[in-house]
Amino acid sequence: MDHYDSEFVLSRFNRLMKDVLTGNWQRTSFEPWEVELLLDIQACSAEMRSRRDLLVRYQKAVQRQLSQRREMPMRLSDYIRHLNHRQAARATPRRESSPLMAALS
Repeated sequence: MDHYDSEFVLSRFNRLMKDVLTGNWQRTSFEPWEVELLLDIQACSAEMRSRRDLLVRYQKAVQRQLSQRREMPMRLSDYIRHLNHRQAARATPRRESSPLMAALS
């Protein structure tokens, strides 16, 4: 991807997400990275009810990402992978190494 100003990218990303969330497209031209994001969003399946919530959370995560670093927005598929990884990490029981826990085993 080409190098873009982070404020430009954030502005374009927010506009893109507004269009996706409302379904009201006001423009006919897109940056190449916007097309990549749109294709990725289309490829990610989710129930319609949860899809809107997922997209709002994704938008907030990208806003945080862009405010911290100068790079392109992460893809929705990467965001979902990150969420799944976090959920799996929380679901895995932690092994305690204390003598009391060892005695109880």
